[in-house]
Amino acid sequence: MKRKFLLTAFIIPGILLFGQVPDTLTLDFCYQQAEKTFPLSRQVDLLGNSSELRVKNLNKNWLPTLNLNGSASYQSAVTEVDIPVLAGQFQLSMPTLSKDWYKLTLDVNQSIYDGSITKYQKKLESYNLQSDQLGVRVELYKLKDRINQVFFSIILSRETEDVLISTKQSLESKQKEVQSAVKNGIMLATSEDAIRVELIRIDQELGNLRQDRSASFQMLSELTSSVIPETSFLVLPDVRLSSLAFEDRRLEYRLFEVQQEKTGLLKNMVTTKWNPKFFAYGQAGYGRPGLNMLSDDFAPWWMIGAKLTWNFWNWNQNRNEKKIYDIQNNIISSQKEAFDKNLRIEADRGIAEILKLTDLLKQDQEIMDLREKITKSASSQLNNGTITSSEYISRLNEEIQSKLSMELHRIQLVRAKLSYLYTLGKL
Repeated sequence: MKRKFLLTAFIIPGILLFGQVPDTLTLDFCYQQAEKTFPLSRQVDLLGNSSELRVKNLNKNWLPTLNLNGSASYQSAVTEVDIPVLAGQFQLSMPTLSKDWYKLTLDVNQSIYDGSITKYQKKLESYNLQSDQLGVRVELYKLKDRINQVFFSIILSRETEDVLISTKQSLESKQKEVQSAVKNGIMLATSEDAIRVELIRIDQELGNLRQDRSASFQMLSELTSSVIPETSFLVLPDVRLSSLAFEDRRLEYRLFEVQQEKTGLLKNMVTTKWNPKFFAYGQAGYGRPGLNMLSDDFAPWWMIGAKLTWNFWNWNQNRNEKKIYDIQNNIISSQKEAFDKNLRIEADRGIAEILKLTDLLKQDQEIMDLREKITKSASSQLNNGTITSSEYISRLNEEIQSKLSMELHRIQLVRAKLSYLYTLGKL
C-alpha cells in the first residue's frame, strides 16, 4: 500500500506538469502545446506587466516631490557689522551671531512643464514593449521548425519500419522454401545462410530505428512539455499550397518596423533636451539662523516660488545626436533588406524543392512497380535454382530501396511544403 502511494505521488505531479495528449497526434497540437507551455512564452505577459509598472512610474512625474533635508555646521567666522561711533553719539549695539548653524527643511517641487520628456518616455516605453514581445514571438515561432524536424523524423521512421517488417516477412517466407530445398538437396546450405544474414541485418536496422525514434519522442515531449508515449500515432498533415507567390508575413518584418519607429521617436526626443523646463517649488524650515540673518534665535520659515531652466545652446550636440539616430535607422534598413533577400532566396529554394519532389514522386510509383516484378521473377528463378540467394536478395533490396525512396519523397514533399510556409511566416 505504501509503495502504491509513493508511486502515485510521483506520477500525478508529472501528469499535472506535462499534461496528457491524445493517442492520435497532429502537428497543430504540437505547435499549440509548445506555444502554451514553453518557458519563453511566459515572457510575453511578464514584459507587459513590467511595462505597465514603468508607465505608472512615469505618470508620477507629475506628482510633487518631497525632500527632507537637515544640516549642522560650525564656521570660523560670521557676519559682523562694525559701525563707527563719534564722540557724544548714542552707542549702537549689533547682535552677535553664533558660529554653529542648524537647518531642517522640507522641500517641495512640482513640475509644470518638463519639455515633453514624460510624454516621449511613455511613447518610448510602448515601442520597447512591442519590440521585446515581438522578439519573444520570433523565438517561439522558431520552435515550429524544430518540432517539424522531430515530428517528420518519427513519421519517416515508422514508414521505414513498416517497409522493413514487410520485407522481413517476405524473407522469412522465402527462408522456409529454401530450407525445404536444402533438405531435399536441391540447394546448398549457403543459400539459407545468405538469407539469415539479411534477416539479421534487417533486425539491426529495426533496432537502430526504434532507438532513434525513442529519442525523437523524448525530444518531442520536451518541446511540447507533454507526456507523449511511443505508441502515439502521428498524423501526416495534408498540406496544400494555394499559391507559390512570395509573401512577407514573418514577424521579423514587423520587428524591424517597430525598431525604426522607435529610432524616429528617439530622434524627436533629442529636442526635449533643448526645451525649457518650468516648475514651482516651496520650502518650509526650522533652524538657526532663520530667514532673518541678523537673529541668533531658532526660528521657522517658509517660501514659495517658480523656476525656469533653459539650456538654449549646447554646441550642436542635438544636431549630432539626430545624425546618430539617422545612421541607426539606416542600419536597421540594411538589416531588413538583408533579411528580406535571404528570405526570398530560401523561398526560391523551397519552391524548387517542392517541384523536384513532385516530379520524383510521379516516377517513384513506376519504378516501384517494375522492381516488384523483377523481385517476383527473381523469386521464381531462385526456386528453380537458376540464380543464387545472394542475387535474389540484391533484387529484393532494390525493391525495398524503391519503396523507401517513394515513402521518403512523399514525406519530404509534405515537409518541404511546411518549410515553405514556415519561411513565409504562414505556419
